[in-house]
Amino acid sequence: MVLRMRFAAGLAALALGAAPALAGPFAEVGDRQLRSDVELLSAAGLIEGPVESWPLPWAQIDEGLNRAQDGRELSPHLAAAAARLDRLSDLAAQRRVVDIRIGGTNEASVARDFGTLNRARFDGSARVEFNTGDLSLSLGGGYRTGVVDGTNNSYAHLEGTQVAVRLGNWAFYGGYTEQWFGPGQDGALMWSNSARPMPKVGFKRLVPRRINFPVLRWLGPLQFEIFGGVLDEDREFDNIGIVGTRLSFQPARGLTIGLNRAQMLCGQGRPCGLTQIAGSFVGVLVSDNANPNDPDSFNNQSGNQLAGWDITYVQRFGKVAAKFYFEGAAEDFDNVILEQYTRLIGTTWLGPWGSNGASWKASFEYADTLAVSLFNGTPLEGITGGQTRYPGSAYNNSLYTDGYTYRRRPIGYWTDGDSRNLSFAFALTDTRNRRWYAQVRSVHLNITDLGNPPRAIFPRPNGDPGPVISYRVSRNSEKFAILTAGAELPLKIGDVRVEGRFQSDSPNSPGRRDPQAAIEVQFRQRF
Repeated sequence: MVLRMRFAAGLAALALGAAPALAGPFAEVGDRQLRSDVELLSAAGLIEGPVESWPLPWAQIDEGLNRAQDGRELSPHLAAAAARLDRLSDLAAQRRVVDIRIGGTNEASVARDFGTLNRARFDGSARVEFNTGDLSLSLGGGYRTGVVDGTNNSYAHLEGTQVAVRLGNWAFYGGYTEQWFGPGQDGALMWSNSARPMPKVGFKRLVPRRINFPVLRWLGPLQFEIFGGVLDEDREFDNIGIVGTRLSFQPARGLTIGLNRAQMLCGQGRPCGLTQIAGSFVGVLVSDNANPNDPDSFNNQSGNQLAGWDITYVQRFGKVAAKFYFEGAAEDFDNVILEQYTRLIGTTWLGPWGSNGASWKASFEYADTLAVSLFNGTPLEGITGGQTRYPGSAYNNSLYTDGYTYRRRPIGYWTDGDSRNLSFAFALTDTRNRRWYAQVRSVHLNITDLGNPPRAIFPRPNGDPGPVISYRVSRNSEKFAILTAGAELPLKIGDVRVEGRFQSDSPNSPGRRDPQAAIEVQFRQRF
């Protein structure tokens, strides 16, 4: 807590000492309706450049809104989406913005999609944002009680605190900024909102532009971002550094390609010299999951590295837009070779409902976090060595044995490793901007049953079998369905979300059925 308070104080000092600088820089992770509206305008060619990385700069959205208001004729559902985004853009540009969120549930959700769900039985937060010219300062915090991430306790937090400064077409920021990398709707393999945001600093391009330079101009509108954070919690090594990088571009209309990286390095008691840092970035000579029979290689390895890519293609069929996407994330990044892939594939369809401005969205998505060769299970599997599987590898590491997690939750896909999730979701936004949605998931957690009882899978150079490892979401294999239905209702007093869930079984319930039913209510007011 002391570290978090010092971090927040540092942000405030930076803000007070900076030159007047950005107004409400980012549309944040967590608003499902906002994302759907962005996807509608992007598919219509109004918002240009990649939109698969969140938080998404308001500057990019605003350029699309300017095109929507340049006199061209829009279908009613596109005009309604633009109007909703325009209201939120005006709010973000105010000199002062207050955001209050209060939620309650009898059981926090196991699954975590793009939306902001309660992390505890009571989850309350508030944030005040000050915008002056090119400077934005947000002071936020909250309180949770009845936490389900392995414990039943209460805690205060500073999430929502952030400072951002605009320099030209770049935003430099520091704080508890939440990230989402990739086109997935029900999860993301490398960076998602599954875990709470850790303190970080970074920078991101505001408006994706084409680089007017030979060869590079062929990439089309290009977005780049990089950030570094600290896992400020009790782990096998305290204060581990974590770095995220994404480069995304649109070489052709409707086609987006993203390249992603995640690195865990350094930490108290770990070597953190130029060799480790450089090796972590370039993946040459210093390997990930080093040979346990070589003490020097094991002790001096650069850390945990993940690398991946995603590809998205959008095609319009009249007024209906279809998005097809794939994401792959490689658990090991060894001497520039990507291997041991987790995979996600899906499609999203959006279109008008009637002729008065209502719209609908349907998504079908499958994710598999059991690490395998890239084409495993397909006719092309022979290219990468046939049916090669790496059980226990995904989101685990021989050095950082708490895994690719923060506060005991996966930083990547919400199921954790060695799991599968098949989901179908449908949402309807009516002419009064009410959003009605339903979703069904078929989930298989911890397919390989790693960790019940926990296993020692990473031996040490001294002959010790090493620490025992288990997956965090469920220590044993569990297979169940999750049914969800809800409504997001804009009222005069604020926005209300009511959601009902039923799951046919629960994590960590071997040999028995443990069905759960939950109601979640959330109130949000912004002014």
